[in-house]
This record gives sequence, C-alpha cells and structure tokens, in this order.
Amino acid sequence: ADFKLVKVLIALLSSKDEEIAAIACYDIGEFVRFYPNGRAIAKRLGAKELVMPLIEHDNVELQRHALQCVSKMMVQNWEYVK
Repeated sequence: ADFKLVKVLIALLSSKDEEIAAIACYDIGEFVRFYPNGRAIAKRLGAKELVMPLIEHDNVELQRHALQCVSKMMVQNWEYVK
C-alpha cells in the first residue's frame, strides 16, 4: 500500500487554514491509533516532524490537536490506556 490518503493528510498539516491543519492532526492521530502499525507508517511518512512545531502554534485549538496527535504517536499499547 502507498498510503496515499495518509500522505494527503500529512500535506494538509502545512495548510494556512488552521482548522484544516487541526482536522489533519486529529485524523492522523486516529489513523495511528486504529491502523495496525499506523505509528511506524505515520512516522516514516514524516508526520511527526510536521506535527511537532504545531504544538507551539498561536491557535490554541490547533495546539491541542497537535499535542493529542503526537501523544497518540507515542503510545505503544492502547489496551493499557483507559
């Protein structure tokens, strides 16, 4: 699989529209959470490098989604997270 849609979401992280970037963060986080090996795929495609700077964005909502996305990338075993 070439993960075309994930690549599109990663590209949307750079959107000037902050709402679009926030939604992309959320969607990438959910991909990481539910897709087998999603963490490794998202990291390999460069998602983490683009999401990290968004944690310090002026837009609080975008900050929040970026932080949640990075958090999801860090979690190894979802069954232990309640």
